[in-house]
Amino acid sequence: MIEIDLHEMTVTEALDYFIGTYNSNKGQSLKIIHGYGSTGVGGRIRSAVRNFIDINKSCFKRIEFGENLDRNQGYTIVYYRSELPDSADILKEKIRDYCAITPKTKEKIVGDFRKIGSGAVMNALKELVNSGRLKEISGKVKKYGIK
Repeated sequence: MIEIDLHEMTVTEALDYFIGTYNSNKGQSLKIIHGYGSTGVGGRIRSAVRNFIDINKSCFKRIEFGENLDRNQGYTIVYYRSELPDSADILKEKIRDYCAITPKTKEKIVGDFRKIGSGAVMNALKELVNSGRLKEISGKVKKYGIK
């Protein structure tokens, strides 16, 4: 079993490291030490990792939570079934979902995803438009949406 420790990382760094390690170690089980958080209700990394695992549960043969094994909520074990989507694909899905209900300007999209980095957001936006998954909506101000 491979073990990774996500302490001292940002949520984005933790997810990227988890995805990269999981995808490069096909067939291996992976123990993800994400910690429990200091709030008493679970930390941001733990929540993000477990949410990501839940969204992509079809990629795992089995998922075991530390609290069910030894009452330690600070880790999760996943067993490989298939490759996980990379962070660029995840970003594209988030941007598309963000623009699905109400079209948004480029500035609004970049501003709301600024933690990812404007370059990555602009690349994702461009790829979404080029693939036809997001449309440029002309008007007084150019917006992006799915209509």
